[in-house]
Amino acid sequence: MSDLPNTGSMKSRSNVFRSRAISTVVLWALIAFAVYFDRPIIFSSIIILIGSLGIFEFFGLLGLRRTPAFQSLRFSTLFLGFLYLSLIACSLSGGCNGGIIYIDSGFIALAVIVPTVLLLFHPIDGANTKDLFFGSVFGFIYVPVLISFLIRILYINYDVSAGGGRGEYYIIFLLVVTKFSDMGAYLIGTLIGKNKMIPHISPGKTWEGFIFGCLTFAVGGGCLMFYLFKDEMPLLEWRAVVILSFCLAVIAALGDLAESILKRSLAVKDSGNILPGIGGVLDLLDSVLFTAPVLFIYLTLLS
Repeated sequence: MSDLPNTGSMKSRSNVFRSRAISTVVLWALIAFAVYFDRPIIFSSIIILIGSLGIFEFFGLLGLRRTPAFQSLRFSTLFLGFLYLSLIACSLSGGCNGGIIYIDSGFIALAVIVPTVLLLFHPIDGANTKDLFFGSVFGFIYVPVLISFLIRILYINYDVSAGGGRGEYYIIFLLVVTKFSDMGAYLIGTLIGKNKMIPHISPGKTWEGFIFGCLTFAVGGGCLMFYLFKDEMPLLEWRAVVILSFCLAVIAALGDLAESILKRSLAVKDSGNILPGIGGVLDLLDSVLFTAPVLFIYLTLLS
């Protein structure tokens, strides 16, 4: 009888891993589609769509649906996020003349001003109104602003006259390193993990998974990606790939833990259920939201 719980647990983990694998294959197929047609607009459209779904999902996490201003702030922040990401992509692709610094500062200001104006027309619901207000401002920065760095990477060194760009390979490098680190931590942690990493935040994470899975898988994935597409990533070289992959793995773990703090404080397991085995869009994005700015800053310094 004592073996039954362990067997059930292994089957459950196996099912989760299978669902994760299927969702991952579908997502990578979508990325391959965008790369095959070599049109940055396709890639940027996918990023804008995912970012918009992320902010919509974030508001669902807050548990404030009954607060009078909830729907108004949710859809206004969603609209601001969509417009912000669209203007970032338009500006970087040469489609409009708005400076990035003005877009960034202007929309961060709007993310504070618009909720304030909307709250003037709704009853105050005690602490819930406060949580909704600060949640909308944080949500805008956490999702649209951070995911915008993927668009910035996409158009790095973009030559409008050439009609195309190679920034998508840097994004794929980022995704491989980030997701390999997550996959490695999960696999190794499941197999041999014993020493809990930060149990009060994420009980499932172990030091074994982080050291032997997260770090090694990330470096291995980064090196493999660079070996296959070295000519498409001229801003990188072998030593930088190893160091950068290691650093991105650490940042990815922090991004994962950041969402764990959010979910644990809100007493939810997943941010959504749109992706079988993974959860919601934010469960997919958590690490990338932290690693994208780091890679962009690194590439900007080199370029």
